[in-house]
Amino acid sequence: MARVFRKSSRMRTISLLLVLLSLTFCQKEMIGDDIALAFPSDPPSLDPLLATDLVSQKLARFIYAGLYEFKNNNALPNLVRQDHYHITHKGPLLEMFLKSERGVNAEDVIFSLRRLKEENSPRKGEFDIIKDIYTKANGSIAILLAEGTREVEIKEKLALPFSAILVRKNFLASGSFLSFGPYELIEWKKNEYIKLNLKTKNSNNLPKTILIRILPQSTTSLFLYKKGLIDAFKLSDFMLTIPEADENHTVLKRGRSIQYIAINNKNKCFDKNFRYALNFAIPRELIISRLLEKKADLLIGPVPAPFYEDLFKKKGKSIFNYNLDLSRDFLKKSTCYPNILKTKIEFRMRADDENQAKGRALVQALKDIGLQVTLKGMEKAPLYKENGEGKGDLTLLTWYADFPSIWNFLDPLFHDKKLGNGGNRSHYVNQKISKALDAKKDMMSAQTLIEEIELDAPWIFLWSIQENYLVSDSFIRHAVLSDFL
Repeated sequence: MARVFRKSSRMRTISLLLVLLSLTFCQKEMIGDDIALAFPSDPPSLDPLLATDLVSQKLARFIYAGLYEFKNNNALPNLVRQDHYHITHKGPLLEMFLKSERGVNAEDVIFSLRRLKEENSPRKGEFDIIKDIYTKANGSIAILLAEGTREVEIKEKLALPFSAILVRKNFLASGSFLSFGPYELIEWKKNEYIKLNLKTKNSNNLPKTILIRILPQSTTSLFLYKKGLIDAFKLSDFMLTIPEADENHTVLKRGRSIQYIAINNKNKCFDKNFRYALNFAIPRELIISRLLEKKADLLIGPVPAPFYEDLFKKKGKSIFNYNLDLSRDFLKKSTCYPNILKTKIEFRMRADDENQAKGRALVQALKDIGLQVTLKGMEKAPLYKENGEGKGDLTLLTWYADFPSIWNFLDPLFHDKKLGNGGNRSHYVNQKISKALDAKKDMMSAQTLIEEIELDAPWIFLWSIQENYLVSDSFIRHAVLSDFL
């Protein structure tokens, strides 16, 4: 394992040198940009149908717009001026009138929504609820829905980044992904930068140009920040106490992400008792205090505590507190005990600076209950690829909620039709849970579902990382940009 990390360190050093050399030659070229941000990686594609990763979703906020958008946990009209949901003899119907002043037309909407239904994408199945899309004589667009589809369900689907509305003629003519967001893409140099220009009226004090640098290592971002070449980047855990990260220059985001360990549910030895043993073995509060500088929140089941409290307007408490005696008792009751004590269990994680210390602490906690756990550091692409194929025993992962919708949070992670790369990376199959996710009844049923998922323990539930962004004075002058981080 040590060899993996030493190799990674050498590669990081080489990468930093290459970045610094490139900046020597391109600094003058970039000097005219209003705001420069750092993203850790390129989006895999500009196609909104493939916007399943965090970088793609952040970029989507700049250049794409959908019929609806999330605000304060609700899907509200964006490109839509007026809408009406009603039940017809053919099924539920959502009728919409567009905001013509935004430049969007019926052809763009119908084309974009049909792509959702007809083209292959990770979320294609979610849009089977759309049965037909057409224009009516009164100029409205009508979406005919599957029986039982509720108004809130279709509007939340249409607020997701995958549902961005594209300009049809540009896409058909050149394959370009022009949409109705505040910015348009000017240049994308893979693995180096993305340049955006403002194309809407500057009523929200947005900068005219934005440069997004692709910088995998936060140490490089910090160096460029100190040189005045970066205006905002995400701080890694080990950077939370640097002098630059004072109260005025730090933007805090809470409750948007969860860190967890996916337990491979394909392994019959990993039964419920075994999963309980793992959950009771983790000293979460100690790790948050010592390693995360108290910059993390506990989870309520699979949901961040701040998100849970905001959604249900009450406090919650996890059933899994650190308890070694309980952990060992559950381990003894597990299917493969005592042979499981002699079995090598592989703990996989990304071999980067941010995860190393956490990974070692988590592995030690599992060794403390008698398990033989080996740590395997991997690059992101093979880690996710092999996890999608069902490989590995335990995998340390992070999930960012696409948007503030409890159903959008839970559905990809636990639905049995989305195993592996669809989001359900523990390959968890529970038909009762999947049926509840299909029904998506109300907030009371969502709360019950959270409790049922926690009781079944398909993961080792860890914490919600508080995202801390170091920002410059220039960034602060454009306060609205905080919403894009």
